[in-house]
Amino acid sequence: MKNKLVMLLILLLVATVSCSTQNKEVFDEDFTVEFEIDLSGQHYRWGSNWREEIMPSTFFSQSGDREHKRIHDLEEKYGCTFEAVDWEDAGSRIFTEYIAGIETIDFLDSHADAGGRQLYEMNLLYAIEDIPHVDLSTNKYGTPRFLQYGIFDGLHYGFYHYSWEFPPEYHGLMMFNTDMLTSFGISSPHDLKENGMWDWEHFKEYLVSIQSAAKDAGYGSDFFPLICGTSYAADSIGFMFSNGLKMIDGTYGNYSFGFDNLEGMAAIDFQTDLYNENVYITRGPALFVQERNAAMMTQESYWATHYFEKSSSQNYLPAQGFAYGLIRFPHGPNGDENSISGYVHHHRRLNWVLKSSGKDIEDIGVVIDFMFEPLEGSGGWQEELRKQIFYTEEDNAEYNYIIDNLNFNYGSIYLEKGYSSWTNDITLVVTGRKSVSEAFGASRDAINEAISKNVTWTLDELLNE
Repeated sequence: MKNKLVMLLILLLVATVSCSTQNKEVFDEDFTVEFEIDLSGQHYRWGSNWREEIMPSTFFSQSGDREHKRIHDLEEKYGCTFEAVDWEDAGSRIFTEYIAGIETIDFLDSHADAGGRQLYEMNLLYAIEDIPHVDLSTNKYGTPRFLQYGIFDGLHYGFYHYSWEFPPEYHGLMMFNTDMLTSFGISSPHDLKENGMWDWEHFKEYLVSIQSAAKDAGYGSDFFPLICGTSYAADSIGFMFSNGLKMIDGTYGNYSFGFDNLEGMAAIDFQTDLYNENVYITRGPALFVQERNAAMMTQESYWATHYFEKSSSQNYLPAQGFAYGLIRFPHGPNGDENSISGYVHHHRRLNWVLKSSGKDIEDIGVVIDFMFEPLEGSGGWQEELRKQIFYTEEDNAEYNYIIDNLNFNYGSIYLEKGYSSWTNDITLVVTGRKSVSEAFGASRDAINEAISKNVTWTLDELLNE
């Protein structure tokens, strides 16, 4: 960094003041220091396989235009240049260029399962804590629990671009058609939660009452009170969290699979019971969003928050013509009203800062800090959701409470093939083709071996330090 030190010294000022027969000398020293940061000649590149997210076309949206202005302001203030470039998700191209002695991109926007971990294991990433000017405590790079996906060996390496109005996404969320429930004369899930009835026992009764009301309203056998929008295993994880469990249990190195117990098996048994009652089935989001032949859907939050006015043919709820709401999963007997079903899952877009770019770490920190300030004229993604997307304050409060208390799915990165085998077996359990004890027994040793090899921290330990 070229620092031009401009120092204005007001040296010694001697004032002789006569007050009757006594003279008084006054010394006033004022030192003003100003540092000018000059990044002239430096060119920064931000790689992404979805470049339009980083840098939308001009006039694509108000947010996109603000992003263009932010880059213009960066270049004008510091004299550097900045561009978003097409890039692959994983780290292989970066590694290849690094081995060839080529200076790589400065930042990678990636949603690959192991993209960040690959680069970390190659020693090609800066830890965010080591980058000057970047303060993770401000939350403009992500709330602590959302940033779990970017932690390796207790340090943060990935961060999220919150200020650019792309809401962070998580799983373990339940969405419901408010207009439909109202037409059925059925209470909102928020009402049940307010009355202390948002638990498994009342939830099953709730789904049965929706099914009965739908039949009375003329819906056929292809209507379902609740659909699973992704997979039964994805929901199983949410139900286990809502039953008070952690995926990794233990303290300071004595870790084990926290779902492998009676409470974890009870969560899958509960799903199986709903499936057998014919009130819960896996389907794509179109059945709930477009066809409106389901009252509720479990799915990642993306479908409830993503808005593009020309996307009414897509499965994005904000583009549809009916009111909807969202809420965490009901809690099990081992959990309580504070249990959070939401969790950070695979394919979360995070940004990684590359050592291999050849830039000075302090210069990189200046660029990151400037680029991720809230965009001019915008209240940020949270304000946009509250004002433009969510229908009620309850929905807004629920979404934000979940994201502030998110769980972490270690399985997407650390638990290897044993986890894949376990999730595949969950579908067989819910649909009656395998017992829950068989599912856990078949993958137990492999999961515990992966935990012993890969898991060196838990978020609770970091937060409690």
